Amino acid sequence: MGDSKQKMETFINNVLEIPYDHDKMQTLLTARDVLQYAEEELMCIIMQIYGEERNVLQRDTSSSIAQNMELRRKIVTKNTSRIAVVYLVDVWERISGNLYLGSGEDWTQFCNDFTSMVMRNLGLVMTGMLGSDVDTGLIQSSPLSCLFIRNHQNFPLPIPERDRFALQLIRATQESGTFHQIFSALLFDHMGRAKNNNILDAHVCDVYHALECLTAIKISASRPVVSLISSLDVWSPDLISNGRELENYSFLGPFLGLSGYFEENPKIQNNKELEVEQLKHDLPPVIRETRDIMLKIVYNLLLPKDNRSTVLSYFARVLNKNAKKSGIQAREDVLSRDGFMLNFLSVILDLSAKVAVEKVDKNYFQSPNCRLDFSEVTRVNATSEEAEEFSKTLSGVKQPNFSTECFLMAIYSVHLSLLPALRKQVTRVQRIKDLSNMIKDTTRNGRPPPNSRAELQLKIGEAKLESWKRAEKIAQITTFETELLQKFAEFYGKVCLWLLSVVDPERKWLNSGMEKLPNNQLLDTLPEFILDDIADVLIQSSRFRINLLGNVNLAPVCQLIQVCVCHPHFFRNPYLVSKLIEVIYMYSPDVQGTSTPLFEKIITPASSEQFLLPALLDFYTDVESTGTSSEFYDKFSIRYHISIITKTLWFASNTTHRLTLMQCLENTKYTRFINMLLNDTTFLLDESIDSLRSIRDTQKLMSDSSKWDSLPEESKTQKLNQLKQDERQCKSYLTLANETVHMFHYLTQSIQAPFLRGALIDRVAAMLNYNLQQLCGPKCADLKVQDPQKYGFQPKELVQQITDIYINLDSPVFLDAVAGDERSYKPELFALAITRLTNAAIKSSYEIAAFSEFARKVKEKYEEKQARDQDFEDAPDEFRDPLMSTMMRQPVRLPSGVIMDKPIIERHLLNSSTDPFNRQHLTVDMLIPEPELKDKIDAWIKEKLKK
Repeated sequence: MGDSKQKMETFINNVLEIPYDHDKMQTLLTARDVLQYAEEELMCIIMQIYGEERNVLQRDTSSSIAQNMELRRKIVTKNTSRIAVVYLVDVWERISGNLYLGSGEDWTQFCNDFTSMVMRNLGLVMTGMLGSDVDTGLIQSSPLSCLFIRNHQNFPLPIPERDRFALQLIRATQESGTFHQIFSALLFDHMGRAKNNNILDAHVCDVYHALECLTAIKISASRPVVSLISSLDVWSPDLISNGRELENYSFLGPFLGLSGYFEENPKIQNNKELEVEQLKHDLPPVIRETRDIMLKIVYNLLLPKDNRSTVLSYFARVLNKNAKKSGIQAREDVLSRDGFMLNFLSVILDLSAKVAVEKVDKNYFQSPNCRLDFSEVTRVNATSEEAEEFSKTLSGVKQPNFSTECFLMAIYSVHLSLLPALRKQVTRVQRIKDLSNMIKDTTRNGRPPPNSRAELQLKIGEAKLESWKRAEKIAQITTFETELLQKFAEFYGKVCLWLLSVVDPERKWLNSGMEKLPNNQLLDTLPEFILDDIADVLIQSSRFRINLLGNVNLAPVCQLIQVCVCHPHFFRNPYLVSKLIEVIYMYSPDVQGTSTPLFEKIITPASSEQFLLPALLDFYTDVESTGTSSEFYDKFSIRYHISIITKTLWFASNTTHRLTLMQCLENTKYTRFINMLLNDTTFLLDESIDSLRSIRDTQKLMSDSSKWDSLPEESKTQKLNQLKQDERQCKSYLTLANETVHMFHYLTQSIQAPFLRGALIDRVAAMLNYNLQQLCGPKCADLKVQDPQKYGFQPKELVQQITDIYINLDSPVFLDAVAGDERSYKPELFALAITRLTNAAIKSSYEIAAFSEFARKVKEKYEEKQARDQDFEDAPDEFRDPLMSTMMRQPVRLPSGVIMDKPIIERHLLNSSTDPFNRQHLTVDMLIPEPELKDKIDAWIKEKLKK
C-alpha cells in the first residue's frame, strides 16, 4: 500500500496527536490494520484519562490546539468523562483538517471508517462503558453539554461544526442503539441548567440556543431529538397535581420559567445595588431573545405532524392546571408563576400570528373535542347545563384543526397570564398608595419620638414602601414589555374579528344597523371571559398609559364594543356591558384630554348615531338592579361613565347624537331615565352635604388645639379614621353629583317638556328646592370646609346651575310645582338665594334679574295655593288620593280597585312596578280612568271657586 499507508500513518499521528512509532508502523500491512492500531491508541489515551496518568494529554505548547486542550483539561480535571469527550471531539475536528492528505474512494472510505471509530468510542465514553467520573459532590451533568452550551468554558466547536458533529453523532448513536441513553442525559442536563438559569446571568440564552440546535436536527423525514423529548417521562409528568408542579417538573417548564419579576427572582430581590434604570435597559433584550428562541424550539417540536397533538396536549394541560389563576384570591403556591405564564403566552401568540380567522372553528369552545376544561367557566348567557346540552349537539363533528386549537388556546392563555399580571400590577400600585397615605397620616403632626414603638413601626413602613416601589417598577419591565403587548394587540384585533363573526355572522347590523340582532346559542355558550378580557386589557392599558392600539386595526375592536353595548340582551351579566361602557369612557376626551381614534371609531358609524345613546340611557335605568350585593354602589360608577359619554356626545361638533338624545327624551319610554337622574341627584347631593358637615365638625375640633389635645388617643384615632372615610365618600359622591346636576343643566337648556311630565314635575321641583335650601339656606355655613376643591365641592357652580334649571323650566305648570313643594319651598329661600347670587357675583345682573322675576312668579303661585288649600280643606275623602291625601285631578282605578291620582301612581311606578296596596305587578297601561269621578271633582272645585 506504499504511499497510501504513509498518508494514513501521517493522518493518524496528526489526528490523534501521538508520537510517530516507526517500528509499529512497519508491522501494519492494510488499511484495516492501520484503523485497528489507531483505535488501540485511542482507547489507550481514553483509559489513561480515566486513570492517574493524565499527563498523556500534554502536548507541544507551541500548538494552539494543544494550548486550548491543556487549558480545558486543567479546568475540568475533576470530570474525566468530559475530558475524554473534549479530546474525542478535538480528534473529530482534526479529521476534517487532514482530509487533504489523500484522495480517491479508498481514502474516503478510510476517513469515514476512522470517523465512525471515533464516534463509537465517544458513545462508549458517554454511556459510561469505559468508567465513571470521580465523585465531586456535585450533580453530574452530561459530558456532551460542553459541545452545545455556546459559552461553556470547554466549548470546543464553532456553531457550523457543532451542528455537523451533532448530526453525525445522532446517526452513529442510532446505529449503535445508544441514542436514547446519551441524548436523554443531555436533555436532562439542559433541563437542569435551565432550572438554575437566571435572567441576570451573563450567558442566560446559551442553554436555549443549545436546545434549539438539537430540536432543529433532521434526519430524513424525522427529527430524532424532537421525538425523544416528547417521549420522556418529564415531558408532561403524570403525577402532576397543579400548575406550579408542571412548571417545575415538566421538560419545557424550566425553559419557560425565566422571570424578571422581583417576587420571583431571588437575585433581584437580594441585590439591592441593582439600579432599576439599568434593569429597564438590560432585561427587555434578554426577555425578547429567550422568547424568540423558545418560539423556535416549540416550532421545531410542532413540525412533525405526529407530534402536534402531544404538544397541544401539553399546552392544554398548562392552561387547565392554571385555571384558578384568573380568580381574585388565587393560591399562588399551586399555580405557575407570572413569568412562566407570560413566556408561555408569548410563544402561543407567535404561533397564532399567521392563523386566518376564517379557518378557526367557532364551535371549539363548546365542542366535546375541546382539550380545555371549561366545566366551571361562566358563559355569556347560558348556564353550565345549557352549555353541556349544546355541546352534545356537536358530537360527531370532525377534530379541530391546528389553527383552531392554537388560536383559541391563545385566547385562554391571555385570560390566565396577561390579565392576572395586570391585576397584580394594579394591586402593587394600590398598596403603595395606601401605605403612602398611612405614612402621611402618621406624620401629619410630626414624626413620633425617637426610639418609640411608633417610630420603629414608621421606619418599618418606610422601608417596606421603598421595597414595594422598587418591586412595582421592576414588575413594569416584564408586564409591559412592548413586544408582548404588541403581539397581544394584533392578536386581539383578530379575536374581535372572530367574535363579530359569531355575534353578527351575516353582518346585518354592522352593515345596516336597522334592526337589533337576536340572541344565538353559539354566542350564549361562549366563555364570558373572552369579552371580559378585551374590556379589562383596554381599561388597564388606558389606566397605565400604555399605547396598546398604536399600530392595530381598530375597526373590529370598535365594531365589537359598539355591537355589544347596543345589544345588552346578549349578556346575562350586566357588569360585562358596564365594562365595555367603561372602555368607551376611558378613551373619551374627558379622560384622555383629547379625542382618541378608538373613541371616534365607536361613535362615528351611523348605527352608533342611531343606537348608542338610546342603549346607554336604557342601561342607565336597567342597572338600578343587577342582583349583586354591591349593586347600590356599583350603579353610581356605571352611571357616572354613562354621564361623561353622554356629555361628550351632546357637546360634540357632530350634532347627530344630540338630536338622537332629544328624540329619546321626548319619548315617554325614557321617563324612567329622568326619574333615575332625579333619584341619583337627590341621594348624591344629600350624602355629600352630610359628609361635608361631618368633615367641618372634625376640622373645627382639630383646629382647637386645647380640645383636640385633651382627647384620648383612641378617640383621636377614631375621629381621624372617620374623617378619612368622610373625605373619601364626599369626594366620590360629589364627583357623581356634579355630573348629574350638569346633565340636568344642559338638557333643560334645550328640551323642557320631558321634565314637566305629570309623573316628574313635582319631583324635579322638590329636588331643586331642597338643594337650593342646602346651599343657600340658613344652615349653608355648615358646609364651609378647609380646601373644598380637594373634595370637588364647588358651591358657586352648583348654585349657578340649579338657578339656571329653574329658569330653563319656567312655565305655568312648573311654577305651580315649585310653589306646591311643602317640604322645602319658602319665599324667603329664594330671597336668600338672590342675595347669595349678588354678593358672590355668581351671575350677571341680567341673569339675577331673570331669576328674581322667576322668584316673584313662584311667590304669587305660592300665595294662590295657600288660599286655595284653605278653600279645599273640607273636600270629601273620595276626592283625595289615598297615599298623599291631596285633591285628585286625574283619578284612575288600579286593578286592586283602589282609586288614585294618576300623577302620583305614575310617580310610584317609576321606581316600583307594583300596586302600592297589594304589591301585585302593575304598569301604567293597567290604570283605568274614572271620568265620572273626575267630573264630580271638577264640579266641586268650580263651585268652591265661585264662593
